[in-house]
Amino acid sequence: MARRLIIVTGASSGVGYATVRRLIVSEGASVVAIGRRRMFRIESLASQVEPGRLTALTGDMASRESANALIGQVVEKFGHVDAFAHAVNRALKHTALEVTDLEFDLTMQVNVKSALYGLQALAPHFRRQRKGVVVIYNPTPAETAAFVAAEAVYTASAHALSALTGGWSRQLDPHGVHVYEVAPPPVTDNALALQAPHDQLIVEALRQGFFFPNTVHDPKADAVVVPRATAPIPTVVKERGGLRLTSY
Repeated sequence: MARRLIIVTGASSGVGYATVRRLIVSEGASVVAIGRRRMFRIESLASQVEPGRLTALTGDMASRESANALIGQVVEKFGHVDAFAHAVNRALKHTALEVTDLEFDLTMQVNVKSALYGLQALAPHFRRQRKGVVVIYNPTPAETAAFVAAEAVYTASAHALSALTGGWSRQLDPHGVHVYEVAPPPVTDNALALQAPHDQLIVEALRQGFFFPNTVHDPKADAVVVPRATAPIPTVVKERGGLRLTSY
């Protein structure tokens, strides 16, 4: 992915930061890292690579005004964007019966609208380019009895984001823009130790979009690829260590 420009959101910590580091260190990509807080680790990483390969921007993707400004700043400075990896995700623990309007709206704002604002700001540029890759990181928590009571609102946001991802793919695919969802399914504690790192799956999804956009992968037969046009919708592109990569 050398010389490709990739925007990564949620980059100040967690999976977002790990994705930036993997893209910079292992893939040779150029990255614009966006985070809501000042990104000390990103700034430290930027000081260790060639000037211009890693740009840190601070702003809130859950604000439409801020998201538009951030994306506009990137397009104005670089003239193009090759990919958008959205890793803004926050698990807010609220029971379904006790959640307040403020808590419910905050969950949807952070987990769903941040992606919505980013895609709406980038879509016109991707359409003009007639190419692009979008990866939405959307971990799906285990729906145990305790979980359903404690984090059902988070689950609702995850399902909403998944539905939007499918819609974005159908709208953007005719313009040469390929959309993927990286969604970890429920796993046991034992399986968790074997699970591939989430940032690795995000990078693999980006690679799929750049180099194999018109094929899907059948996890039951590694050598078989199915033309995108004839694949079921949605289709599991890749499954490894408990993580699912879905193509629509």
